[in-house]
Amino acid sequence: MFIEDSKYEGRASGKFRAFVVDHPSITPPRALDDYRERYADKWMLDRTDNGVLTAKWHTDGHDLEYGVGFHRSIGQLMEDVGQDPDNEVLIVGGHGDTFLKKFKDVVNERPNMPWYLYEHMFQDGTRMVESLVSSLRIPTIGVINGDGYHSEIAVLCDLTLMAEDAVISDPHFIMGGIPGDGIQTVLRNTLGIKRANYAMLMHDQFDAQKALDYGLVNEVVPRDRIYERAQEIAQFIMTKPRIIRRMTSEILKQPWRKAFAEELRSNFAAEMWGFMVNTESSHESGFAAVEEWRRVYEGAQAPAEETRK
Repeated sequence: MFIEDSKYEGRASGKFRAFVVDHPSITPPRALDDYRERYADKWMLDRTDNGVLTAKWHTDGHDLEYGVGFHRSIGQLMEDVGQDPDNEVLIVGGHGDTFLKKFKDVVNERPNMPWYLYEHMFQDGTRMVESLVSSLRIPTIGVINGDGYHSEIAVLCDLTLMAEDAVISDPHFIMGGIPGDGIQTVLRNTLGIKRANYAMLMHDQFDAQKALDYGLVNEVVPRDRIYERAQEIAQFIMTKPRIIRRMTSEILKQPWRKAFAEELRSNFAAEMWGFMVNTESSHESGFAAVEEWRRVYEGAQAPAEETRK
């Protein structure tokens, strides 16, 4: 740990939890008050005095309605969180009763498929999962607070908690899509190849106990205590020295960084390619699949056999 020299005229960080002084040539990091306001319509951000930041996604103070703005905000927020030296542990998950279950319209005008497939899906999608392990240098705790998809957001965290009544799954294949956006990497590296294959092909449902038994999550917690438990774990982590915490987290994230470097972009490109080369695909059919995706996750019957192309 660096010891502050009273003769050094660098800029001291107001809430820095270590005896360090920034060099005077360093551009000051963005402060929590700045990016809290920036993301207020999508994220609730709250930080304890000792640096444990809790980030809950939401829509108008209720369960999230997943859409393009939130999709892009994940990578953006992780970059802001990672550059702020006053953040020491990150807790991230959903607000309300669902994790990521409700789906919002992608666009309100005529669909622009090139923008959708590249800017929204490929560019924002790769940034979303990579930022959770590459933009952050601090311990992370993912919270699956209810039912939903995109469970990789929580599983990519160093530790993952799941509400005891929650159910998660991956819907890509059952909806006629290719599971290549990072979920395949997460499932293979937690479940093993055969179980991951079954989960992706058969729309396998994971309740909390099954997710724990199969290694997707670390703890199963009553829904009304899940963020309290995450805070307890974070405060235990905070009892260790700052550099030890951060360098341990670097080691914990390394397997994900390696796995994504090997396959994320090529697999994600295959998923987007599938949209384009499917002879029955068009702007309309692509967004019809999104609509069907929504219906499945809001409790409708699974699609009939003839619709599973």
